Amino acid sequence: MFEGHDTTAMGLTFILMELANNPSVQDKVVQELREIFGQSARPGSMQDMSQMKYLECCIKETLRLYPPVPFISRYITDTVTLSGHVIPRGKTLCHIHIFDLHRRADLYPSPLVFNPEQFTAGNCASRHPYAYIPFSGGPRNCIGQK
Repeated sequence: MFEGHDTTAMGLTFILMELANNPSVQDKVVQELREIFGQSARPGSMQDMSQMKYLECCIKETLRLYPPVPFISRYITDTVTLSGHVIPRGKTLCHIHIFDLHRRADLYPSPLVFNPEQFTAGNCASRHPYAYIPFSGGPRNCIGQK
């Protein structure tokens, strides 16, 4: 269970770093929280969390730039042909570099810049669902994803 503690701690470290380095983003998060909580000191609820749309974008952008698992490996389950080369199923191990995938300029304009707006509903709709896989994807994704 060490993995869950380490990835959570690192995720929090990176989002705090990005918020500190991007005061305008930090201000938007604070404004969103003030709109939800006002002057109340009450604990947050699941309903409150569902309203934290911009904070969610910030978290997703942080995980895009600093994925908890930078690469994964999978065996090819179907024979495929790529650029004229046949890749046989079953014994071929494929390494998926999540770190590099999340930095593709064709998927994320200015891929090295912290930009939470990339995760608004409108921007996400135009990207393939597997263009963002900080916890892997499909049937073997991370059990701690939620």
